[in-house]
Amino acid sequence: MTLLVQCEFRVLRSENEPEFIRLARALASAAADEPGTLRYQWFVTQRPGHYTILEEYVDADAAETHNGNVGALLVELFSVAELVGVSFYGELNKYLRDWISGRDGVSINVPL
Repeated sequence: MTLLVQCEFRVLRSENEPEFIRLARALASAAADEPGTLRYQWFVTQRPGHYTILEEYVDADAAETHNGNVGALLVELFSVAELVGVSFYGELNKYLRDWISGRDGVSINVPL
């Protein structure tokens, strides 16, 4: 079963928005060539400075591989934006369970 991830980010300051958009596009470009990444699509929300991403992976290990591949870009992204919330739909591996440990705004949804 695939793993679907939905994240919402809030840009910290309005002057950071162009940098956030550059980084979001760089992340999408990097994800386009990953064999385990099925979907990686950014959306502008109706709330100013808020963005949502839908990520779909063949499984949790592919999501872990993605984070490893784009680690430097994620560090940059988190310097200009905060993660407001994240929802997982599917089974998580140890890496993801450890990653969410102690984080607020996390929703885990497992199949019936």
